[in-house]
Amino acid sequence: MQQMWTDIDAYIESHLILEDPILIQTLKHTDERGYPDHLAVAPNQGMLLQMLIQMNQCKRVLELGTFAAYSTMWLARALPQDGYILTIEGRDTHATLAQENINNAQLSQIIELKCGRAADVIRDLPSDTEAFDFIFIDADKQSYPEYLELSLNVSHSGTIIVLDNVIRAGEILNSENHKPSIEGIREMFVAMQNHPRILSCTALQTVGSKGHDGFAIAIVK
Repeated sequence: MQQMWTDIDAYIESHLILEDPILIQTLKHTDERGYPDHLAVAPNQGMLLQMLIQMNQCKRVLELGTFAAYSTMWLARALPQDGYILTIEGRDTHATLAQENINNAQLSQIIELKCGRAADVIRDLPSDTEAFDFIFIDADKQSYPEYLELSLNVSHSGTIIVLDNVIRAGEILNSENHKPSIEGIREMFVAMQNHPRILSCTALQTVGSKGHDGFAIAIVK
């Protein structure tokens, strides 16, 4: 099945996803630095994130978990000239690589990269920080419940919050799996259920070149 999923993703990309030199350059530089691309979103998933931003005319984006800034590029390409992205990466080596890719793409004027634990960075934001229109969470899964609450604190009514990798090949249903990452995702689902600050939410399974996983999506009340 995995090969078919990968082939279908390739088919989708060949028909619907235009080649973008900045995205190609980002993947190439990441590979040259010896990092695998499996930690990045698939191109069709990146386009979905981009379309959500475009449909909702978002200008301010928060991203938790930068890695090599490939997903950041997708987010940035959807923004107007006066758009802004704050992306947060916890690992120094990943942050260095991401900043190189951001500089190479000449997008440092709209992308600000901060290195540190995402929860700490968000808590340290100035009290007058303007709320974000779109938030993409793709960081350590055990912290998803905390990241969800912190994201709600820097949101406004109508903000879209997307959390990546919430299915984990079905391991969320495996009662014998008590890994912190899996437990964190389960706690996130519980937290989202009937949350007083969430207008509506759902989760979608995905299969493709990245295997079996999925997104959770929420709209802030």
